[in-house]
Amino acid sequence: MKMKLKATTAILMSLFLVSILAVSTPAIAAEPDRTLMINIMAKGDDGDIFGATTFIQGKIEYDKVSGVPLGRVEFHIKIYDESGEKIYSMKGKLKDGAAYPDQEFDCSVRGVKWINLWLVVGEGMIRTTDTVIEDFLYRGQLITLPNTGGKYVQATIMMMVSPEGEYIIEVPDGEDIHGFAGGWVFAGIMEFEGLQMFGGVTYLTKYMEKWVP
Repeated sequence: MKMKLKATTAILMSLFLVSILAVSTPAIAAEPDRTLMINIMAKGDDGDIFGATTFIQGKIEYDKVSGVPLGRVEFHIKIYDESGEKIYSMKGKLKDGAAYPDQEFDCSVRGVKWINLWLVVGEGMIRTTDTVIEDFLYRGQLITLPNTGGKYVQATIMMMVSPEGEYIIEVPDGEDIHGFAGGWVFAGIMEFEGLQMFGGVTYLTKYMEKWVP
Protein backbone atom coordinates (compact mmCIF):
# COMPACT_ATOMS: atom_id res chain seq x y z
CA MET A 1 0.00 0.00 0.00
CA LYS A 2 2.75 2.47 0.97
CA MET A 3 4.70 1.88 -2.23
CA LYS A 4 1.55 2.22 -4.30
CA LEU A 5 0.72 5.47 -2.51
CA LYS A 6 4.11 6.96 -3.25
CA ALA A 7 3.83 5.97 -6.89
CA THR A 8 0.60 7.95 -7.33
CA THR A 9 1.34 10.85 -4.99
CA ALA A 10 2.06 13.13 -7.93
CA ILE A 11 -1.53 12.77 -9.13
CA LEU A 12 -3.06 13.06 -5.68
CA MET A 13 -1.00 16.11 -4.71
CA SER A 14 -2.65 18.10 -7.47
CA LEU A 15 -6.07 16.64 -6.84
CA PHE A 16 -7.73 19.67 -5.31
CA LEU A 17 -5.73 22.51 -6.79
CA VAL A 18 -8.41 22.79 -9.43
CA SER A 19 -11.89 24.25 -9.15
CA ILE A 20 -14.75 21.87 -8.54
CA LEU A 21 -17.31 21.81 -11.27
CA ALA A 22 -20.78 23.10 -10.55
CA VAL A 23 -22.88 20.32 -9.11
CA SER A 24 -26.32 19.29 -10.21
CA THR A 25 -29.37 18.34 -8.21
CA PRO A 26 -28.88 14.88 -6.67
CA ALA A 27 -30.59 12.10 -8.57
CA ILE A 28 -33.31 10.12 -6.85
CA ALA A 29 -32.28 6.47 -6.79
CA ALA A 30 -34.56 4.87 -4.23
CA GLU A 31 -36.36 1.60 -4.77
CA PRO A 32 -39.83 0.94 -3.33
CA ASP A 33 -39.57 0.36 0.44
CA ARG A 34 -35.76 0.40 0.31
CA THR A 35 -33.05 3.06 0.35
CA LEU A 36 -29.42 2.97 -0.65
CA MET A 37 -26.75 3.33 2.04
CA ILE A 38 -23.03 3.73 1.29
CA ASN A 39 -20.34 3.24 3.92
CA ILE A 40 -16.89 4.74 3.30
CA MET A 41 -13.55 4.48 5.07
CA ALA A 42 -10.06 5.58 4.11
CA LYS A 43 -6.93 5.50 6.23
CA GLY A 44 -3.19 5.54 5.76
CA ASP A 45 -0.34 7.81 4.67
CA ASP A 46 -1.61 11.09 3.30
CA GLY A 47 -1.06 11.75 -0.39
CA ASP A 48 -0.89 15.55 -0.07
CA ILE A 49 0.68 16.25 3.33
CA PHE A 50 4.25 15.10 3.86
CA GLY A 51 4.72 13.18 7.10
CA ALA A 52 0.99 12.87 7.79
CA THR A 53 -1.58 10.14 8.21
CA THR A 54 -5.27 10.58 7.47
CA PHE A 55 -8.37 8.76 8.63
CA ILE A 56 -11.74 9.42 6.96
CA GLN A 57 -15.08 7.80 7.69
CA GLY A 58 -18.25 8.65 5.83
CA LYS A 59 -21.79 7.53 5.17
CA ILE A 60 -24.19 8.47 2.40
CA GLU A 61 -27.84 7.57 2.79
CA TYR A 62 -30.85 8.40 0.69
CA ASP A 63 -33.65 10.08 2.63
CA LYS A 64 -36.61 7.70 2.79
CA VAL A 65 -39.16 10.43 2.07
CA SER A 66 -37.54 12.67 -0.54
CA GLY A 67 -35.03 10.23 -2.02
CA VAL A 68 -32.32 12.92 -1.77
CA PRO A 69 -28.91 11.63 -0.58
CA LEU A 70 -27.34 13.09 2.58
CA GLY A 71 -23.79 12.57 3.78
CA ARG A 72 -22.03 12.25 7.10
CA VAL A 73 -18.26 12.78 7.45
CA GLU A 74 -15.64 12.40 10.15
CA PHE A 75 -11.92 12.85 9.55
CA HIS A 76 -8.69 13.07 11.51
CA ILE A 77 -5.37 14.30 10.11
CA LYS A 78 -2.14 13.89 12.08
CA ILE A 79 1.14 15.51 11.03
CA TYR A 80 4.49 14.25 12.34
CA ASP A 81 7.98 15.72 12.22
CA GLU A 82 11.06 13.86 11.00
CA SER A 83 11.61 12.31 14.44
CA GLY A 84 8.12 10.82 14.44
CA GLU A 85 6.66 13.24 17.00
CA LYS A 86 3.15 14.48 16.34
CA ILE A 87 3.21 18.24 15.84
CA TYR A 88 -0.31 18.97 14.60
CA SER A 89 -3.72 17.41 14.21
CA MET A 90 -7.12 18.34 12.81
CA LYS A 91 -10.44 16.66 13.49
CA GLY A 92 -13.59 17.43 11.53
CA LYS A 93 -17.17 16.27 11.50
CA LEU A 94 -20.25 16.92 9.38
CA LYS A 95 -23.79 15.65 9.80
CA ASP A 96 -26.37 15.61 7.01
CA GLY A 97 -24.33 17.38 4.36
CA ALA A 98 -25.63 17.62 0.80
CA ALA A 99 -24.42 14.64 -1.24
CA TYR A 100 -24.05 14.74 -5.02
CA PRO A 101 -23.40 11.61 -7.12
CA ASP A 102 -21.84 11.29 -10.57
CA GLN A 103 -19.61 14.35 -10.30
CA GLU A 104 -16.50 15.04 -12.35
CA PHE A 105 -13.89 17.74 -12.66
CA ASP A 106 -10.87 18.55 -14.79
CA CYS A 107 -7.40 18.54 -13.24
CA SER A 108 -5.54 20.94 -15.52
CA VAL A 109 -2.24 20.31 -13.70
CA ARG A 110 -2.14 16.60 -14.62
CA GLY A 111 -4.42 16.67 -17.63
CA VAL A 112 -6.83 14.22 -15.96
CA LYS A 113 -10.59 14.40 -15.69
CA TRP A 114 -11.77 12.50 -12.61
CA ILE A 115 -15.22 11.00 -13.16
CA ASN A 116 -17.92 9.19 -11.19
CA LEU A 117 -17.22 11.03 -7.93
CA TRP A 118 -19.32 11.51 -4.84
CA LEU A 119 -19.23 15.04 -3.39
CA VAL A 120 -20.46 15.79 0.15
CA VAL A 121 -20.45 19.37 1.47
CA GLY A 122 -22.04 21.26 4.34
CA GLU A 123 -21.52 23.24 7.54
CA GLY A 124 -19.75 21.20 10.20
CA MET A 125 -17.17 21.57 12.96
CA ILE A 126 -13.38 21.26 13.18
CA ARG A 127 -10.84 21.25 16.00
CA THR A 128 -7.08 21.64 15.61
CA THR A 129 -4.03 21.53 17.79
CA ASP A 130 -3.38 24.90 19.46
CA THR A 131 -0.11 25.35 17.62
CA VAL A 132 1.03 28.08 15.24
CA ILE A 133 2.75 26.52 12.24
CA GLU A 134 3.68 28.94 9.46
CA ASP A 135 5.33 28.40 6.08
CA PHE A 136 4.03 24.85 5.85
CA LEU A 137 4.39 23.36 2.38
CA TYR A 138 0.99 22.16 1.17
CA ARG A 139 0.35 21.29 -2.48
CA GLY A 140 3.19 23.44 -3.69
CA GLN A 141 2.31 26.49 -1.60
CA LEU A 142 3.48 27.79 1.77
CA ILE A 143 0.53 28.21 4.13
CA THR A 144 -0.21 28.80 7.81
CA LEU A 145 -2.02 25.77 9.19
CA PRO A 146 -5.47 26.48 10.65
CA ASN A 147 -5.53 26.94 14.42
CA THR A 148 -8.78 26.74 16.40
CA GLY A 149 -7.09 26.97 19.79
CA GLY A 150 -7.94 23.40 20.62
CA LYS A 151 -11.69 24.09 20.45
CA TYR A 152 -14.36 23.05 17.96
CA VAL A 153 -15.41 25.85 15.61
CA GLN A 154 -17.80 26.00 12.65
CA ALA A 155 -16.37 25.36 9.20
CA THR A 156 -17.45 24.22 5.76
CA ILE A 157 -16.60 20.53 5.45
CA MET A 158 -16.14 18.74 2.15
CA MET A 159 -15.59 15.11 1.27
CA MET A 160 -14.96 13.77 -2.20
CA VAL A 161 -14.98 10.04 -2.90
CA SER A 162 -13.67 8.24 -5.95
CA PRO A 163 -14.65 4.58 -5.58
CA GLU A 164 -12.12 3.39 -8.19
CA GLY A 165 -10.01 6.46 -8.99
CA GLU A 166 -11.63 6.54 -12.41
CA TYR A 167 -10.28 9.14 -14.82
CA ILE A 168 -10.15 10.18 -18.45
CA ILE A 169 -7.21 11.75 -20.27
CA GLU A 170 -8.49 13.63 -23.27
CA VAL A 171 -6.34 13.15 -26.37
CA PRO A 172 -6.75 15.78 -29.14
CA ASP A 173 -7.53 14.17 -32.47
CA GLY A 174 -7.34 10.75 -30.88
CA GLU A 175 -9.10 8.29 -28.64
CA ASP A 176 -9.38 9.37 -25.00
CA ILE A 177 -7.53 7.29 -22.41
CA HIS A 178 -9.75 5.78 -19.75
CA GLY A 179 -8.11 4.45 -16.60
CA PHE A 180 -8.32 3.67 -12.90
CA ALA A 181 -5.82 4.88 -10.28
CA GLY A 182 -7.35 3.12 -7.27
CA GLY A 183 -10.09 4.44 -4.98
CA TRP A 184 -9.34 7.52 -2.89
CA VAL A 185 -11.09 9.89 -0.49
CA PHE A 186 -10.47 13.54 0.35
CA ALA A 187 -11.90 15.29 3.43
CA GLY A 188 -11.18 18.76 4.74
CA ILE A 189 -12.29 22.36 4.95
CA MET A 190 -13.12 25.10 2.45
CA GLU A 191 -12.77 28.88 2.72
CA PHE A 192 -11.30 28.92 6.23
CA GLU A 193 -8.87 31.52 7.63
CA GLY A 194 -7.92 32.64 4.15
CA LEU A 195 -7.36 29.10 2.86
CA GLN A 196 -9.37 28.08 -0.17
CA MET A 197 -9.01 24.46 0.84
CA PHE A 198 -7.09 22.27 3.28
CA GLY A 199 -7.50 18.60 4.06
CA GLY A 200 -6.21 15.09 3.70
CA VAL A 201 -6.43 12.53 0.93
CA THR A 202 -5.64 8.86 1.17
CA TYR A 203 -6.53 5.52 -0.34
CA LEU A 204 -9.99 4.05 0.05
CA THR A 205 -10.02 1.04 2.36
CA LYS A 206 -13.78 0.45 2.46
CA TYR A 207 -16.60 1.25 0.07
CA MET A 208 -19.79 -0.72 0.56
CA GLU A 209 -23.17 -0.08 -1.05
CA LYS A 210 -26.23 -1.80 0.32
CA TRP A 211 -29.99 -1.49 0.18
CA VAL A 212 -31.74 -1.22 3.53
CA PRO A 213 -35.44 -1.33 4.50
